[in-house]
Amino acid sequence: MNKLSKSQQWIEAEQKQAKLRSQRSQQFRVNLIHIARWITSGWSGWLFYLGAFGIFISLGFALGVNFPSAIACPNTTSYCYFLRLDKETVVIPSDYIKESSSKKSNRKR
Repeated sequence: MNKLSKSQQWIEAEQKQAKLRSQRSQQFRVNLIHIARWITSGWSGWLFYLGAFGIFISLGFALGVNFPSAIACPNTTSYCYFLRLDKETVVIPSDYIKESSSKKSNRKR
């Protein structure tokens, strides 16, 4: 009889835990819906979307600047150069620019 009562208590405890888990998940869903409605409504919605847009634009610009094949910095005083992580490999020397522009002008003639 002792084993039977322990197994019944175990089953009851499992049922209570399952009920608590379902209540917690339901409350979490309700809270998530309220937060989503608050974020996407009114001024908070506009500020959320504008803030996210600004963050993604900034991250995109910073990542784009740090890939040398994407953007080459014209000199060491540009914003492009200041945002670079590896500053030695990203600046095109001015004499190289002059040489390449003179080669292009010679080809056109």
